[in-house]
Amino acid sequence: MSEFTARFSREVGQAIKSLADPGKADLQAAVRQACADPYSWPQADKYELDETVRVISTPTAIVHYVIIPGMNPHLWIFAITF
Repeated sequence: MSEFTARFSREVGQAIKSLADPGKADLQAAVRQACADPYSWPQADKYELDETVRVISTPTAIVHYVIIPGMNPHLWIFAITF
């Protein structure tokens, strides 16, 4: 499997810019892990009906993303909470 790229919603990108450096570095490492292996993070769907929606948890933030396969596979990071 080739490595995925990450794309961020505008709101998530703005929120990440506001993070302090230690939290930003943790989140960056977690997103890199997700790009290398998108299924390494747990499913966000509690009923396990959609395996493409995943959640990243770091000490600073919780991020939700969806795995978009196809010709240009990528992760769409669409939500963040602190």
